[in-house]
Amino acid sequence: MGYQRQYKIIIVFILVFCFSCSGVSQKDGTQKRLWDYKRKHFNMYSMSTEIRFGEEYLNKQKKVFEKKGWDVNPKKYEPLRKRIQKIVNNIAQVSDHPDLPYEVVIFDRPKVVNAFCLPGGKIGVFTGLFDDKKGLVNPKSDDEIAAVMGHEIAHATMRHVTRKLTSLSGYGLLGGFISIGVGHAAGDNWGYAMARIFNTTASLYMPQYSRAFEREADQVGFYYMSKAGYKPQAAIDVWQRASDRKKAKGKSDKTSFFDSHPASGERAQFLRTFMGDAQGLRSSSRTH
Repeated sequence: MGYQRQYKIIIVFILVFCFSCSGVSQKDGTQKRLWDYKRKHFNMYSMSTEIRFGEEYLNKQKKVFEKKGWDVNPKKYEPLRKRIQKIVNNIAQVSDHPDLPYEVVIFDRPKVVNAFCLPGGKIGVFTGLFDDKKGLVNPKSDDEIAAVMGHEIAHATMRHVTRKLTSLSGYGLLGGFISIGVGHAAGDNWGYAMARIFNTTASLYMPQYSRAFEREADQVGFYYMSKAGYKPQAAIDVWQRASDRKKAKGKSDKTSFFDSHPASGERAQFLRTFMGDAQGLRSSSRTH
């Protein structure tokens, strides 16, 4: 009887754990101020492990490109890469984790309109993001680049990948205890867990996030770019453009920014509610 009670207690504990770390708060509604977001979350992974994890997936992406003969950090894009790196460094300085090893890598794929940030701050930018017709960002605008980079950096500083893994680990642990209770062996299926986090369509290793995590990255990234001195209106312009392009495109493409970062007019409107705070932050910081 005591044995069964022990497992019931464990199961209840894990259920509470799972719901507590399954994502950002479910409370909808706009925060009172732009900087009012939760900075600490339960996470089973150390930051050093997270950094190694990001390096591993960045190397995987590089190897895929090299194997297919696609350019990684081509010389003709080096001036742009350096500009993006400088913008990333500026934003990182005002972020919640300024000491992460932030690194920008350019992948020369004109048809891929996307960017991503791996755990630990490794950032991949596809050249299609700046395409004249299909792209999303004006390569001459530091502010628009900052809008996208702020959002991507926020995914890293808010530790979205390992928070998701922590959640999945909790559910796997729960399954393990239940299996033990009925006399069966069980183990975590990490391959399945990773598949739920990373999209590998067309050999592109890009994290996929929940709407809650995307919304959090919207707010936090908006805060970062504004605090770093970039024009907040640029973020609203980019998200509105993403919404317009998404509607015009009319089809799904998992390698596209419009799918991996679900675009809707609500996202631009959400940021508009923080415009006063954002402008105040920018006016008190250095300008670009």
